[in-house]
Amino acid sequence: MRWPHYFDEQAPLIEAKGWFSDVLVEREGQYYRPVFYDPVRLGQEIAEEMSNGAGFFREPNLVVVDRVTRDHIEAAISALVDNGFNLLPE
Repeated sequence: MRWPHYFDEQAPLIEAKGWFSDVLVEREGQYYRPVFYDPVRLGQEIAEEMSNGAGFFREPNLVVVDRVTRDHIEAAISALVDNGFNLLPE
């Protein structure tokens, strides 16, 4: 896993935003960029898209975690690895 240099310094802000997509995961020679949301922020994003008339919501490599923290992100990636890691490579 490759974390951006700013993550630890900005961790409280990232958690408060409820969204993060700057971690890069390397697996079997391919790179993946999961998009992490907490449930509240995801609900807001879906509602906004639907109110804009899109009629659908789609986010490639979406992973929903209780809180957008390093611990929750690492646990989610570990669980993905244990369960088939069905993300799309870059």
